[in-house]
Amino acid sequence: MSRRAHQKTPQNLFFGLIAGFFLLAAIGAYVLQKGSNPYRTTEPLKPADYFENANSLRGNVYQVEGVILNALAQNPEKGRLFSISVTSESKKWPMPILIPAKLRQINLQKNQSYRAKCKVDDTGILVAEEIQKS
Repeated sequence: MSRRAHQKTPQNLFFGLIAGFFLLAAIGAYVLQKGSNPYRTTEPLKPADYFENANSLRGNVYQVEGVILNALAQNPEKGRLFSISVTSESKKWPMPILIPAKLRQINLQKNQSYRAKCKVDDTGILVAEEIQKS
């Protein structure tokens, strides 16, 4: 009775499996990075439209991402008013954003980047409904 020779696993299969694993890891990282924006279903605010006529945007909800410039005012009942720098079309736009008293536990710091879901109130000021560090 003759014996069959034991065949080794081809090296191409081994390297193919490793390449496939890294490809799946890269796709997973890309998907997780895209999913990091909790407000992705909310339309981003166009600063040019806001400065052209903020009253036409009243009542609408937008996504705003920018860097905190300064604290402008504080009222224990209404909240804190900040200026935020929003970059759009390679131009930086300073915009007012009111952080209501119900979000007072959030510690906003100057020169930090934040992403917020904001509603344009009746006076044309952006009022944060939700905000987080980006």
